[in-house]
Formats: sequence, structure tokens, C-alpha cells
Amino acid sequence: MFIAEVKRIAAKKKLSKEEMEIMKKAAVVAAISSNHSWKTYKYLHNYCEFDRDAMVAESEIAFNKSWKEITEADVEEVVNGEYNKHYLSNWMFYALDEKKRKDFSTYFEKLIKDQEHGLEPIQKEQ
Repeated sequence: MFIAEVKRIAAKKKLSKEEMEIMKKAAVVAAISSNHSWKTYKYLHNYCEFDRDAMVAESEIAFNKSWKEITEADVEEVVNGEYNKHYLSNWMFYALDEKKRKDFSTYFEKLIKDQEHGLEPIQKEQ
């Protein structure tokens, strides 16, 4: 359902408040999933050193474009990811501006909570 909503709003120029929330959750997924932000993913899972320039570039692309291209596998990866809080905090501080940090924190938590509480009923029942 979430991916269907992302696909539905991807081409829209003007988003409602609810659609903006969907977009921001999708941007969270794109910002830290391995399919869209490989350097960030590697850093958050302790596979490489912090590369600020690469991670800033990846987050910009995620928030501006890649959010439109996320898949169910990307969502599953992010929701089930075990993130080192220090690495995640460090990434947020250096790779995101203040507004995006606030959005990321808010929508990361909402995404996790939505998925935990089974807001994907079609997939959960199968």
C-alpha cells in the first residue's frame, strides 16, 4: 500500500499535507537504503568510513528524486535495519541540513511505527 501511494504521487507537482508525509517517509527510505544511498548504507552498517561529500550528495538525491523510485524491498530493508544510533546521529548531523534532520527524525520514527503496526494489511495477511 505504501509503495502504491508513493507511485501515485510521484508525478504530482503539488502535494497535499498527507501526500507530503508519504513523500517524506519515502525520502527517508531512499536516504538510507542500499539501492539508493550505497555510501550511506555502508557507513550506517559499519562497512566504510564517513564520506561527507558522498553522503550529502546521496541525501540530496534521495530527498529530491530517489524517493519516487523506492521499492518494497527498500522499505523492508530500512524498517528491519539495525542502526548504530551514534552512526545514524553522526550521518544526520553532517549529511542533512537542520530542516531535513528534523524531517528525517520525525518520518523515520513514523515509518517504523506504521510498518510495526501492520499498516500494510494486504502483505501481512499473505
